[in-house]
Amino acid sequence: MFFAVFLIVLGVISISYDVVLIALCPGTFLDNVISFTHIWAALGAYCIFTGIWRIKKGSAFVKAWSKKLKLTVGSLVGATIIISVVNLCFILTPELAREQDDVDYVILLGGGISKDGKLPKSVVARGEKAAEYLNQHKNAVCVVTGGTLHFLPVAEAPELKKLLEKNGVEASRILVEDQALDTIQNFQYSCKMLADFEGVSQQQILDSRIAVVTSYFHLRRAERLAHRMGFTCIKGVGSKTSPINVPHSYVREICAYIKLNARIILTGKPKKIVD
Repeated sequence: MFFAVFLIVLGVISISYDVVLIALCPGTFLDNVISFTHIWAALGAYCIFTGIWRIKKGSAFVKAWSKKLKLTVGSLVGATIIISVVNLCFILTPELAREQDDVDYVILLGGGISKDGKLPKSVVARGEKAAEYLNQHKNAVCVVTGGTLHFLPVAEAPELKKLLEKNGVEASRILVEDQALDTIQNFQYSCKMLADFEGVSQQQILDSRIAVVTSYFHLRRAERLAHRMGFTCIKGVGSKTSPINVPHSYVREICAYIKLNARIILTGKPKKIVD
């Protein structure tokens, strides 16, 4: 009985977590409907269901499964856990830039925006970290990159520029790239924008010393994408994530990293940027 009650309570907490995450950065109706955060609601619903089953039937839900189903599900769960742990190890070991390192350019990656045009705390943390880094590297030019995401009415990049200016970065050092819809496009469009700004080839930008600023959990994937696209000297500057967002951020990043690995294996993409 105790374990059944524990499952139900855990389920309620998980569903509540989903609600809190949506409330912290509300999107449009469609954006909220398809949000990845609902993985927590699904987990919570399963916990509640199995808890109620245990109370009514007096046994665990899995005992009602056939041996074949138990073996299949057990194998899938085991493989998922192993793959997730391996990918998490990579996620936790990004290549970090040192404060004393010289840098030519900074690329600040967007990370979401609410339907009313406000940056969530996690993205504000990225902007503040980028401003701190830029104020230490006065000669670096920054690209803020982030377009208008699906179902949302405003682009991120202009708001990121305002945030940098608010934190002491001169407007003349900030380029606004407001078309990218994912991390790959962030790098593609930023590279072209910097090449056009400097009047040089994209290969020269790819060979420049670049710092990419994003949330710490996102750094490893961003760096891997950048290296595959031809950036030869890029390192990460990571911002902290608020405690309430940490579980969701890392679960989502594990899924994204696995997806990236599958994409590379199956398609060989992304390809290197060429002029």
